Amino acid sequence: MQHASWLAVVPVPAVPELLLHQAEDLQGLWEGTDAASPPYWAFPWLGGQALARYVLDHPSSVAGLRVLDLAAGSGLVGLAALRAGAASVLACDIDPLAAEAVAANA
Repeated sequence: MQHASWLAVVPVPAVPELLLHQAEDLQGLWEGTDAASPPYWAFPWLGGQALARYVLDHPSSVAGLRVLDLAAGSGLVGLAALRAGAASVLACDIDPLAAEAVAANA
């Protein structure tokens, strides 16, 4: 990932068994890119943390299935689905930097 120097690999608060590249300084990261929109992919949103926690606690909800992680951001929910036994995950996001984040976190 091009902006990896701005990101630390740390556990996700609600899902500490998963590690993500996360921004320590969101404003600095945003200013360091040419992106028009904030780096929403650089931190785990609370909704994503809650869904990832649910998926890991209820693996039968995804086991053996194909999962679409829409508006994937960092890819947190997709990573949780893979760990819970999903057959495959397709992570999609409108932000091209999110695709880099998903790849770095995979």
